[in-house]
Amino acid sequence: MRMRGGVSASSIPPPDEPAIPAHVVDAAIHWYVVMASGTATGQDHAAFARWRSESATHAAAWSRFEAMGGRLQGGAARLNPATTHAALTKAASASGRRRALKTLAWAGLGGTAFYLAQAQLPWRGQLASVLADVRTGAGERRDLVLEDGTRLGLNTATALDLRFTDSERRIVLREGEILVETGADARGRPLVVESPAGTLLPIGTRFIVRHVAGEADCTPTRLAVLEGAVRIHADGRPDGETALVTAGQQARFTRRSIEAPAPLDEASHGWIAGTFSAEGMRLADLLSDLARYRPGSLHCAPEVADLRITGAWPLDGPDATDRILDTLERRLPVRVRRYTRYWVTVGPR
Repeated sequence: MRMRGGVSASSIPPPDEPAIPAHVVDAAIHWYVVMASGTATGQDHAAFARWRSESATHAAAWSRFEAMGGRLQGGAARLNPATTHAALTKAASASGRRRALKTLAWAGLGGTAFYLAQAQLPWRGQLASVLADVRTGAGERRDLVLEDGTRLGLNTATALDLRFTDSERRIVLREGEILVETGADARGRPLVVESPAGTLLPIGTRFIVRHVAGEADCTPTRLAVLEGAVRIHADGRPDGETALVTAGQQARFTRRSIEAPAPLDEASHGWIAGTFSAEGMRLADLLSDLARYRPGSLHCAPEVADLRITGAWPLDGPDATDRILDTLERRLPVRVRRYTRYWVTVGPR
């Protein structure tokens, strides 16, 4: 039996083989395309060699590519350079790991990248995000006014669908973060905001909904209410209970539970004014959020993950995230290692 891209069934790793961490999958696919693009420089080769030798996990990831037919050597002769280079550029600028991985798969860069990505990461719902009605890329923010007067602000790496019918106005957040300012519909249709964790029914309000997909289906959605009130309906709750979140409060919910409302975290919605804010935030969490604003992969070494930092930085400008990284290097005992524009690691000095 053959799979897409020429990978045979016999070359698929056995099911009991340890899973490769998601960030290593990202890096391996990145290097797969770079080395097969026909445009790799001497600096690229050196950076790839450093990455592969950094840990046994990196080496194992690359070995798995080779075992499944990855075209490491002579890639320029076997793959079309223009196609692979264009795919790399598109994948690097795609918002989020999932869209980037699908870009590589759809570009026809062999079954290896497709299979490894599919085997290692949740696949359900990814296609819907790619084909969403409205999307923003990494670092892009966008404002919309809908037909009913509702105003939407889309933060970076956001995907949503609009489903307006005769009976309701439904905004489906696939992934990312939105600011909603409800409009008064002349036809009296209720407004519903849906996320993978449940549905929200606003009551004349202004609020933020954030759903950044993780590695599991239980990723929570975060609701922050700036004005008015919003009722949460967590899908899948057997008792059918809901929770009302009022102005100045925030709450997280999954398909099975709703956390008690807590005071609003002001720093969390600085993006509305074009600011990236942190208040006593773990470095690992800050970098995870910052990664959504830039193409490629941004990682935090475990040795510095628990360092804390407070600050506010402008998000506007093509080098905004690089300036934030430079600030971290000045204020914390860390070093920013830029292997390529699309592969950056923050570790100890």
